[in-house]
Amino acid sequence: TFRWNHIFSDKLFANLSLIYSNYDYELGTKAVTKGGDAFNWKSKIVNYSIKPDFKYYISPKNTITFGGQALLYDFRPGKATVTVDNRSNVIGLDSKYALESGIYAGNEQTVTSKFSLEYGLRLSGFRYMGKGRAYTYGDTTLKERKPLKSIEEYESFENIKTYYNLEPRLSAKLELTNSSSLKASYNRMAQYLHLLSNTAASVPLDVWTPSSNNIKPQLADQVALGYFKNFGANNDYETSVEVYYKRLQNQIDYIDHADLLLNEFLEGDLLTGKGRAYGLELYVKKNKGKLTGWISYTLARSERQVNGISRNNWYPSRFDRLHNLNTVAMYDLTPRWSVSANFTLGTGTPVTFFTNKYYYKDLPGFHNPEEKRNNFRIPPYHRLDLSATLKGKVEVAKRFNWDLVFSVYNVYNRRNPFAIYLRPGVDNPAITEAVRFSVFGSIVPAVTFNFRF
Repeated sequence: TFRWNHIFSDKLFANLSLIYSNYDYELGTKAVTKGGDAFNWKSKIVNYSIKPDFKYYISPKNTITFGGQALLYDFRPGKATVTVDNRSNVIGLDSKYALESGIYAGNEQTVTSKFSLEYGLRLSGFRYMGKGRAYTYGDTTLKERKPLKSIEEYESFENIKTYYNLEPRLSAKLELTNSSSLKASYNRMAQYLHLLSNTAASVPLDVWTPSSNNIKPQLADQVALGYFKNFGANNDYETSVEVYYKRLQNQIDYIDHADLLLNEFLEGDLLTGKGRAYGLELYVKKNKGKLTGWISYTLARSERQVNGISRNNWYPSRFDRLHNLNTVAMYDLTPRWSVSANFTLGTGTPVTFFTNKYYYKDLPGFHNPEEKRNNFRIPPYHRLDLSATLKGKVEVAKRFNWDLVFSVYNVYNRRNPFAIYLRPGVDNPAITEAVRFSVFGSIVPAVTFNFRF
């Protein structure tokens, strides 16, 4: 990232950012012996971006912000190399290209000493373009893969599909007293990139895909209302309660038994529908004293309704977690020594399991006759982390400062499941086993040395 700042006058400021990013991820297994079996998966998203921003101070009560951004995407969805018996086979998908752009303007306005507004408007655009192929699919029943009608080749930077969206925003703050206020907001957001995954956590096999001639941008309209209150002579405690509701359009899901792995015709397996998310957030923070910290709790729902899934009824999205609790506590033992604790608790994420078993020629089969998506949940996630920090001696003339942190992740060795899957029993196929897969399922001690100069 390169940033350039310039002050044109006492009222106009400018900032220019040039950004390059390479989201590169891979996994694989190496051959145990020379010429043995091996597997390697690579995928990446490369971005090039230019972003000019300006701030103009009209008066002490009005500050105008405006600017824009252009972002060029190079999607490399995935390439897998499989080696068996010293022979390698490469399976991969073609790169995809897109250009996202936007311009915006906003105002921070103080209406009265007790009432203030922030509002603005952004115009965003997304251009899905070549070099590459565009696929056209025919109509089919909602539970079946769409039939491929045609494939068309496009040259470099040739336009395939373009989208535009207006994204307004408005927030208001009303100070009720010197220590309390009300805040309300509305905003619309357009998302042009889409994540397709069978899990609730990001893994290298996730598929990131751009909006295309078959996939519309996702749109979200959110409203929120919150009450904020400080307590104590010096605002020793901060508290807040906030409610929100989000309406979602063009939500992507996939048909049953969809093929998400290196599927050239993946868009034929996708369905679109609507979504909603709503909840209550509570927050308490202690700012003063030897003991400081905060507690936050969220009661939330995230749901979707897609024709062709769960018999067209609402069902939990893979991000749905009803309860989320986070607690952080810090205590200063001495001017140089401090200890801290972090506890996290959350409802398990949804997962789809079969509910019935049948046999055909003594072989078990599995079935979900109610056709419900995300009909079960993995066990709740919880974890406790502890740490102790030693600060270096503070000297006024000293330019080198340091601290040493001793920490323990997952103190009580909770084996939180990353995913759970079902399989026939190893010893008895007639008995179904639930297998838990944990990534960080053990205690992790660490020592960290930080220094500043």
